[in-house]
Amino acid sequence: MKLLSFLFFIFLFNFSYSQTIDFTTEKEIIKQTLSQYLDTNPNSIASFFKGRKGYKLTAFGLEMGIAMEEDSLKREDLKKDLNHLNYFSDSISNVLKTKKIKVFISDTLFAYKYIPTANNLKNETDWKQNYQYLLSDFKYNELARMDTIIGEEYIDLIKKQVYYKGEDKTFLRSELDHSYYKYEKENLTSKDEFSTRGSKIYRLVLNNNKTKGCYLFSFYCSQNKICRSFIFIKKENNKWVYVDEYPSWIVDES
Repeated sequence: MKLLSFLFFIFLFNFSYSQTIDFTTEKEIIKQTLSQYLDTNPNSIASFFKGRKGYKLTAFGLEMGIAMEEDSLKREDLKKDLNHLNYFSDSISNVLKTKKIKVFISDTLFAYKYIPTANNLKNETDWKQNYQYLLSDFKYNELARMDTIIGEEYIDLIKKQVYYKGEDKTFLRSELDHSYYKYEKENLTSKDEFSTRGSKIYRLVLNNNKTKGCYLFSFYCSQNKICRSFIFIKKENNKWVYVDEYPSWIVDES
């Protein structure tokens, strides 16, 4: 009897860090939420709709420059830049009524492979130490790395990714087409301004009651370097919505 209880405990432990949904559902959840995340990513032209992240950050920088610039000629140039930003924002809104943004991406959902560096998060002592650093971001957002405070319960999803035992799986890129985005084969030379140079999508993990989730997305950023983030999502009114992102280098130093 004790042996059966022990085996049952092992089963529950392993199950808690394995995938608990079918692959079709996993792709559908990513489809719904990745487009929402891309709407906030400054590499996506949709981020420059008025009121969205790319627009707000750019407009704020220009407005601060106008307020602080003492040279009248330079101040007028900044005002012209702000007017151009508003014109640009209105223009892309019209274009995207009929045109899709191409997202160049691999046709594989990759299993996240955590590789220890200075710390080993699979070591409980190291995990507890790093948990305090994560807590400062997730519970207090002390360094403003995130757009808002999302709560420490999302930290456990990072741990689930660290222990993830799933496999890479291929998919049809068109299965993710949604909203303004159309997914296509990787293309590092495209000059299409209505495109985003993605790299990889990593598989999804969920919390125990399947109301919150986390996967990773990587893309080419400045100087052709790869940027990668944990993407956090939640189920709200029976729909999956994007919550926030968190740079993966803080966790795995890569």
